[in-house]
Order: sequence, then C-alpha cells, then structure tokens
Amino acid sequence: MDIDKILDNFNDEKTACMFSYDEVQKNVVPAVLPYLFPILFFLPLIADKGKKSEFCKFHANQQFTWFLVNIIIGIVKRIISVVPLIGWLVNIAIDIACLAVSVGLMYGASKGKALRLPFIGELIKIF
Repeated sequence: MDIDKILDNFNDEKTACMFSYDEVQKNVVPAVLPYLFPILFFLPLIADKGKKSEFCKFHANQQFTWFLVNIIIGIVKRIISVVPLIGWLVNIAIDIACLAVSVGLMYGASKGKALRLPFIGELIKIF
C-alpha cells in the first residue's frame, strides 16, 4: 500500500499548484511541526514573516482546524472515559487515529502537498 496514493485523495491540487518550490523548501519545518503539536498552529505565519506565503497560510488554517478538532476530541474522550473498559479501548483507538492523521498531514506538508482534513478542511479560513 503506497502512502502517496492514499494521501492524494485528500490533496487539493488547485491549492498545491500555488506553492512554489522555494516557498515549500524554506517553510517545511514550520509547516510540519504544528501538526504534531497543534497548539503551535501560528508557527507557519511567524516563520513567513509577513511575506503572504500561500503554503504557510494554507497549513496555518489546516493546523488551526486540527487544533480545534483536538479540543473537541479531548472533550469526547473525557466523556467516553467514564465507561470503564470500553472507554479505555475507545480512547486508545481515538489516540491511534489522531496520530495517524497527524503523521499523514506532516508527511503531506513535507512533500509540499495541500492536504485538507476530510469534511472540515474547508470550513475555517482565517489566515
């Protein structure tokens, strides 16, 4: 199973075409790191230093969306954890799924792709 083929289903080609190679190479670390630590969603904008990079704006928006999703998931996990054994198993499954999504988004950002979060990736555009 090829990870690139799976991730291409979530790639927004129209947006990715706006990213220049130099822009991606220069901002790859600040675009990748916040997917692992969602609280750092503003990092691509700081690294861009006001140059209005489409790559940085896109990933900052996706990272902010992922940050909000993680907050909601945390609340749901707290509620589910009340159920003794099933809650624990569901929380582990949710954690694994969140890690898989984060790794996929990080991989896509490192390759200069415009991966959108399914269903909610278009909802928030503040940057």
